Amino acid sequence: MDETMRTAVYRGHLEIRQLRQFMVVVDVGCVSKASEQLHITQPALTRNIKNLEESLNAILLERKPRGVVPTEAGLALYRYAHLILNEAKRAARDVQAIASGKRGHVHVGFAAMFAGSMAEHFTIALSDACPGVRLRITEGFFEELVAELGHGKLDVILSNFPPDAVPADARFEPLLAIRSNFVVGRSHPLACRAEVTAQDLCAAQWALVRRPHVADFLDSFFASQGFPALTGSVETNSLTTLKSLVMSGRYVSLLAEPWVGDEMRSGDIVALPVAGAPVLRQAGLITRDGVEQRPAVERAIVVLREVCAAWQAGQDGSRRPASAAGAGSRATADRIVPGVVRAPLRRQ
Repeated sequence: MDETMRTAVYRGHLEIRQLRQFMVVVDVGCVSKASEQLHITQPALTRNIKNLEESLNAILLERKPRGVVPTEAGLALYRYAHLILNEAKRAARDVQAIASGKRGHVHVGFAAMFAGSMAEHFTIALSDACPGVRLRITEGFFEELVAELGHGKLDVILSNFPPDAVPADARFEPLLAIRSNFVVGRSHPLACRAEVTAQDLCAAQWALVRRPHVADFLDSFFASQGFPALTGSVETNSLTTLKSLVMSGRYVSLLAEPWVGDEMRSGDIVALPVAGAPVLRQAGLITRDGVEQRPAVERAIVVLREVCAAWQAGQDGSRRPASAAGAGSRATADRIVPGVVRAPLRRQ
């Protein structure tokens, strides 16, 4: 683009309407025919072309006996007009798509227990519903994900709700009732017991995920039974490693069904018959309170709700929905969040 045209664009002298009219005139080679096609009067079109020439300080059309042809400057403008109009159409489409949520970007955090099939189903469903949305998924534990949410790096989290780690300025939307069991591998000595006591658990070797809320719950559980806190346990920050240790048949652990459901159904991992188990907790979406979500994020949240509803419906029919979990349930409810909870999000 030469300096004259650049100056005209910067000063707002070039209008989309003028460029479109100029292109039609060049295409048909006649001002009168172009005016008919554009549904304006010929004098008005002639005046618009004249104004365009004055703003660019260039002659754009050469009058011939049978019509008009573009000058060298007119040919240059014609090429640029094509580019400008195409970009204008593209800009309009992109803006409309982003405003409707069909395009944009979304960053979702999945708690480790949901990072398998749940994340897979969500990704496929969102891709089908909004193929123009760019999706980024981060797997982690509650504390790390909440920190990322607080710093604006995540748009939404799907996670269990730990009993004590209540973040500030966060909005909780319970969607799932998650059951956690005391579990062992099929070859563990406790696997075939009809009843397992707190004393049996206290005497066993443990493998645990290194999370404060897990340790706090187990300390409270054993203290309520008159036993000291666990000692000599194996700790890891990897659920994959934890599952492998349990399946080895040497260790006891406390694991959520979404993470070991397949192994429990196959019999490779066995839920122990312990009084007060399984432990029931709620899980769902966590977003920043008071933040207006982008349209693409709103669409992603709708898809997350649908995926969670389908997962919950696919669980054992005897289980109660997440909204009713806790009332009359035989499971131990260490966190029941009625409705939506708001609290200050701690920044780490």
